[in-house]
Amino acid sequence: MRMLSAFNIALEHPALSADLGVLCAAARSCKAWRGAVQQCRARNIAVVFDAAVTEQKLGSFAWWMLRNAGLVKSITATAGRLRGRGWGSRKAAVRWWLHDALQAAAERADAATPGAPAAAAAPSASSSAGFIDSTRQQQQQQQQQQQQQQQQHGWRLASFSSDLPGASDLLHLLPGRSLTELDLTLRYSAACVGGAETGPWQLTQLTSLCSLQRLSLCTPYSECSLPDGCLAGIAQLSHLTSLKLSGMWCGIRQQLQELLSQPLPLHQLHVHVGNAVLSLAHLTRLTELSIQRSTTGDAALPAQLQSLNMSDCTDLAPVLALQQLQSLTICPSFLEQQQVLELTKLPALQELQLNYRGQAAAAAASTWVLLPRLRGLGVQALDIDAPSKQQTNAILAGAAAASQLTSLELVSSVAVSTQQEHNMAVCGGLVGLKGLKSLRLQGVWLVPGDVLALTALTGLTSLKLINMFWGVRSEAAISLVRSLTHLEHLNFY
Repeated sequence: MRMLSAFNIALEHPALSADLGVLCAAARSCKAWRGAVQQCRARNIAVVFDAAVTEQKLGSFAWWMLRNAGLVKSITATAGRLRGRGWGSRKAAVRWWLHDALQAAAERADAATPGAPAAAAAPSASSSAGFIDSTRQQQQQQQQQQQQQQQQHGWRLASFSSDLPGASDLLHLLPGRSLTELDLTLRYSAACVGGAETGPWQLTQLTSLCSLQRLSLCTPYSECSLPDGCLAGIAQLSHLTSLKLSGMWCGIRQQLQELLSQPLPLHQLHVHVGNAVLSLAHLTRLTELSIQRSTTGDAALPAQLQSLNMSDCTDLAPVLALQQLQSLTICPSFLEQQQVLELTKLPALQELQLNYRGQAAAAAASTWVLLPRLRGLGVQALDIDAPSKQQTNAILAGAAAASQLTSLELVSSVAVSTQQEHNMAVCGGLVGLKGLKSLRLQGVWLVPGDVLALTALTGLTSLKLINMFWGVRSEAAISLVRSLTHLEHLNFY
C-alpha cells in the first residue's frame, strides 16, 4: 500500500505525467506501476497530431483513450501540410479516428457516471421529519463523493483545437464540465455522419460546453455561410472571458450585432469578420479588443480598455477617449497622416505599433521620431500603391530615426522587374536601432554586402530575411548567425 502511494505521488509530477511514453512504460513494468497509472489524478498530457499520422497510430490512440482519457489535458488535431491526390479523404479518415477516440472517452465517462441513488421507499405518515432529513442528507453526501471521484479519474479534457474538416461535428463528444478552451477552424466536409455535406452549423452544440472560458472560431473560406442561430448559444456561456471570431462569413452581420449587444462577461474580444462593429461601451469587463475596422458613427469603445488592435483606423476620436489604454496597434487610414501625433495625448500609453500600406508610410515617416511610445513599425508595399524611390528613402530615414523601436517589418511584393532597378542600402541605415529585438525584411533588393550591417544589431532575438533574392548569400548568413548570439527565431527563406 505504501509503495502504491509512493508511485501515485511520483506520477503527480508533471515531468512524469506529461510524458505519454513514461506513463506507458510504467504501466507495462509491473502491477504496482500499472495500478498507479490507472489511479493517476494528474492531467498533464497534451496530444498533438496531424493528418499525416499513420492509421496504426490513430487506432492505438483510440484504444488508449478508452482506458486513459482522464490523463489527457489537451488535444490538437490539424490538417497539417498534407497535399496531393487523396488528401481530402485522408483528412476525413483522420477525423473519423478522432471521432472514435473521443466517443470512446465519452462513453467510458458516461458508464462511470454513478446513477441516481435508488429512490427510498415513501415514508409512512408516522415517519418523523428528522428521519426524512437524515435520509436526504446521506443521499446528498453520496452524490458529492461520487461526483468528486468521477472528476478525479474521469474524462477531464481542458482544451480542444482542430482545423480538420467537420471538426465542429465533434462538439457533442467533448466534456462540457471540464473543457475551458476551444479553437476551431471551420471547414466544409462531405465525409460526415450519413455522408451529407455539413458545415459550421453544429455550433449550436456550444451551449453544452458550460465551463468554456476561451473560444476561437475561424473560417479560411469566404464562401462559408453561417446559418441562423449559430452564435446565439455563445451568450449563454457565463464563464466565457475570451472570444475570437475571424474570417469572411456570409450571414454573420446580424448575428454578430445581436451577440455583441448583450452584456457578455468578456475580458478579451477579437473580431475580424469584414464588418464594422457597433458600440461596445456596455462590455464593462473588456480590457483587450482587436477589430478590423473603426467603430461606426457615434459608437463608443469600452472606457476601461487597456489593449486595442485596429486593422483599419479612419477615426481617432474613439481611440483618444481611452484614458486607460496601455497598448495600441493601428493601421492609420487618415486623410492627414500628421493626425497620428495626437496619440501622444493618451496618458497611460506604453506601447504603440503602427502598420502602413504603401505610400501612406512615406507621408507619415517624419512623425515617427516624435512618438516616444512607438515600439513597433510595419510597412507593406504592394504593386498597386508602391512608393517611389524617393518615398522609399523617406520611409527608411523615418524608421532609422525612430530609435525607440523594438520591432520593424519592411515587406515588399513589388514586381521584380521594377524592384531590381532600385537596389538599396537598407540594412546600413538600421544599425542605430540598438533596441531592436525583431526584424523582418521581405522582398527587398539589397546592394551587395548590405546585409552584413545587421551584425551590429546584437540584441536581435528574431530575424526573418524572406525572398531577399541574392541579397543574402551563404557567407553573409554564416556571419549573421555567429554575430547575433541572442537569436531565438531565424528565417532565411
